Formats: sequence, structure tokens, C-alpha cells
Amino acid sequence: MKKRMLCCLLALVLAVGLLSACGSGKAAVYVQSVAALTGYGSLGGANASSGVVVAQKEIKVERDSSRKIKQLNVEVGQEVKSGEVLFTYDMEDMQLTIDKAKLEIEQMKNNVKDLTTQISQLEKEKKSAPTSEQLSYTVQIQALEADKKEAEYNITVKQKELDAMTSGSGTANVTAPVDGKVQAINENGTDSSGNAAAYITLVQDGAYRVKGKINELNRSDIAVGVPVVIRSRVDDSVWSGTITEIDTENPSSGNAGVSYGYGYSNADDTSSSSNYPFYVELDSTDGLMLGQHVYIEPSDGGTVSDTMKLDASFLQGTAEEGFWVWAEKDGKLEKRTVTVGTFDETYNTYEILDGLAAEDYIAFPEDGMEEGDPTTHTMPTEDPSAEPSDGVDDSGATGDGVDDSGAIGDSADTGLIEGGEEESAGSEDGESSQTGGVTYAR
Repeated sequence: MKKRMLCCLLALVLAVGLLSACGSGKAAVYVQSVAALTGYGSLGGANASSGVVVAQKEIKVERDSSRKIKQLNVEVGQEVKSGEVLFTYDMEDMQLTIDKAKLEIEQMKNNVKDLTTQISQLEKEKKSAPTSEQLSYTVQIQALEADKKEAEYNITVKQKELDAMTSGSGTANVTAPVDGKVQAINENGTDSSGNAAAYITLVQDGAYRVKGKINELNRSDIAVGVPVVIRSRVDDSVWSGTITEIDTENPSSGNAGVSYGYGYSNADDTSSSSNYPFYVELDSTDGLMLGQHVYIEPSDGGTVSDTMKLDASFLQGTAEEGFWVWAEKDGKLEKRTVTVGTFDETYNTYEILDGLAAEDYIAFPEDGMEEGDPTTHTMPTEDPSAEPSDGVDDSGATGDGVDDSGAIGDSADTGLIEGGEEESAGSEDGESSQTGGVTYAR
């Protein structure tokens, strides 16, 4: 009997607890990725492009088609140093051609001397000749002067041919102009597609640049001289650089989506748009590898900083008392103290020196929030059946907006939601602030 009473009492306590919990239950608070909001440790922006690290220059080493090559000293993939011999001309065969050209030049010079002597002699005879013969002398002199000018022109042409044959200080060796790697050797002067190609193509070592693509619809978004930030795809590494070239002469078409900024091309050839490669000159290449894939983002023109910058509207408290944010911990809200640095009036952001990490999630402050409130990564909507995503999965990984082709658009794949303003319950004047592509009321 006593045991039955204890069981009934325990069941009653549990029932009261459940009813209490249901009666005081609150809607989950939407929290967002710090990485997506600040761009710290992730892509962090819609206007971004996928890029790849390429060689700064491809050096074309041409051969003289009139000369016979005696020996090729390199092969594809071989590393070479500046001054290293790439190939050697057959100088025995070449020397015969050079000697012949010299002889021809000497003969033409002697011809000019003979013509000069003849002209001088006719001019003397003309002075003592009767009036009736003056015209005859004039015609002969003019004909010889024309022959002389033609001979002098032929000497100039032949001398240029000789200079070309004896280029390279008269040596048989052609050397590498820079340190690099042999990318291609074209024995027949054409590439695999039959297009004209240099005999040897070298990829310069140690000087990298980043190649991206801009769509014709967004061509006006970038220009030569625009500063950009280069971000690693695998860690928090960043580099700075400047767009130095936009290659509008070599467009490519496709339907994989726009690489830089927003919009997508259509699969229909009649409505698809062209992409143009652009190149970024890097301020430093430390830590980069040839062929490495990266992200390219527009910069404000300053130096690259690895300091997190958060919109001030997310911060609670004062500079005197200290600041804190609503952060997620184990699926619930908590007040978390943060240490701030410089305030940027232009962008309304504070540097966050301590208290938050890229993998954290925070909520925009609203009235009624309390510690312990449940949290969600799904942005609430008016339509209960809709389940929009903030672009971040439960593992904390942010969506990078990159499709299988490597192109990046500005859709929800970037983890940022664009569009409309919504006034929160705690709004005093309906003023809104926009951070990281998401519009908040404050």
C-alpha cells in the first residue's frame, strides 16, 4: 500500500512538471553563424568568386625555323634555372648560312661603290657636254641613283637577316630566361589543337597570381585596380591583392552559374552569358601553392586583417560596463561576455577580440529573451510549411555557395539571406541595420 502511494505521488509530480513546462514553453530563438555574419574564418560574403592559384607568367621560348636544332636538353615537367641551356643549334650548318649572307652583303656593298663611281663620272662629263646632250646625261644619272638606292635597301634587309641568325651573342645555346618548369615542348610549332605555339613554354617559379572569372552581367562590378581579399578554402589564411587584368578577349560560355557576384546563366545557348577570366596580383604569396583553389572577395582597400568584426546591433551593454551577446550553448541561449576593440563608424562594427569564435552562433537581441531559451538554426517564416535554411548545417559548416563547377552565386547557398526588413518586438523606431546580407530591425 505504501509502495503504491509513493508511485502515485511520483506520477503526480511528473505530470505537474510536464504541464508546467508546456505552459511556460517558448518558441526557439533563431541563431546565426558568426562566420557567416562576420566573414571571419569563412567566405562571409555574397560577392565572391572561386579562384585558382596560377603561375605569374608563362615564358615563351621561340626557335628560329631557319636553323637546325642539334640537341634538346630538357623535357616536359623538368625544373630549370635561369641561364640553363634549353637547346642548342647546329652551328656547323648555321655557319654556312651565315658565311653566305656575309658574302652577299659584301657583294652588294661593292655594287654600291661601283654605282657611286659611275654617277660621279657622269656628273663630270655632263658639265663639259653640249646642251643637246645634257638631257641624256641626266637620265643616265637618275637611273644609276635609283639602282644605288635599291642596292642600299637590299643591304639593310640582308644585314637584319644576318643579325637574326647571329642573335644570342653568336652562341649556339638558347638558355632559360627565368627559373621555372618546362610546361610544354612543341617540336612542330603547334599545340595539340593545331594552333601556333612556342617551341618551349616555361612556367615561372615563385611568382603566383590568382585567376578568377567574371560574368558579362556583372562585368561592371570589378575593374583593374580594385583591391581584393583571397581566402583559403581549408583554413583561416588570407592574402591581399589587386585586380591587374580582365581578359575580355577570351570569353567562355557556360550554364554553370556566374562566378563572381550574383545571377546565373541559362542552359539555353541563346540566353546564356559569357564569362571572362580576370587576374589578381598578390601582395604576398607566402603559404600558397600552384593550383590551390581559393575564394576571391572584394576588399575595402585596407590591409587584410584576421580580426573578427561584428555589427554593433548584436551587442548589449555599454563600453563602461562591458558588452555581451546572446550566444548559443548546448542548444540554449546564454549571455556571453565579449571583449571589443576599435569601433568602425562607417560600417557600424566593433572588433571582437575575445569571447566569440567563427564556429559560434548568436541571436539578434529582442525583448523577452532569457538565458536557457531553446535555439534553432532555421530562420522562422510566416508559412509554417516552409523550411528555409540559414545555409549552415548542424555541424557548424557554412554553405560556400559553390556548385559542382566551382562557381559561386549570391543565393541562399552563401548562407546569407537578402531582402525585406522586418520590425522586431523590441524595435523602438523601426530603424533597421543590415549585417552580412541579413536585414535586422533595431
